[in-house]
Amino acid sequence: MRYRLILSLLVICFSQQVFAQITLQTIALFEGKAMLSVNGKKAKIIQVGQTYEGVRLISADTEQIEVEFDGKREVLTLQSSVILTESLGTEAPPKTSTLVWADADGFFRSNGQVNGRNLEFLVDTGANLVVLSSEQANRIGLEYKNGTQTFAATASGTSPMYAIRLEQISFAGIELNNINAGVIEGAFPLVPLLGMTFLNHLDMNRSGNRMELKKR
Repeated sequence: MRYRLILSLLVICFSQQVFAQITLQTIALFEGKAMLSVNGKKAKIIQVGQTYEGVRLISADTEQIEVEFDGKREVLTLQSSVILTESLGTEAPPKTSTLVWADADGFFRSNGQVNGRNLEFLVDTGANLVVLSSEQANRIGLEYKNGTQTFAATASGTSPMYAIRLEQISFAGIELNNINAGVIEGAFPLVPLLGMTFLNHLDMNRSGNRMELKKR
């Protein structure tokens, strides 16, 4: 099914290859309904079964929601965001630029991948490295203990950290390879940090609650 996406939809065309994407953000969660925002527009409350800008709400409670877009489903938690892509033709080439929208707290988050496994990242220009917790690394099957052991200063003190290199990492559709990262033992950080070993490869331009990222 084709969706009529007007203004709020970013459409990118490369000769015969066409795809479209939107940024969906959860503002508030309730039993059976959710408040959602698409591409930073005014938030709207929809109920399970309803569709907003082509996004259908499959289920909702106070902890998380499940949505469907172009036949694909995603699970989101409170104040998280995700890039949803609609296939309008053949497979599109890798992205070189993208837009990310700030959440209600002013943080820039979006979905990404590490070695093909899905993770949500928080943009953090104050972090020298891409940083994951060992809990997150174990969840995606990352063999971080093969890395070099060192230490990192965290809010709770000094914690063991493993310096590793990620074969593949992507954020909001922009993909890089062979990126230095750190895995801290424990649950910190609660959300993986997209630090400067990734961001140094991009040009970042922030305007209000919008950030444009361009691959150099």
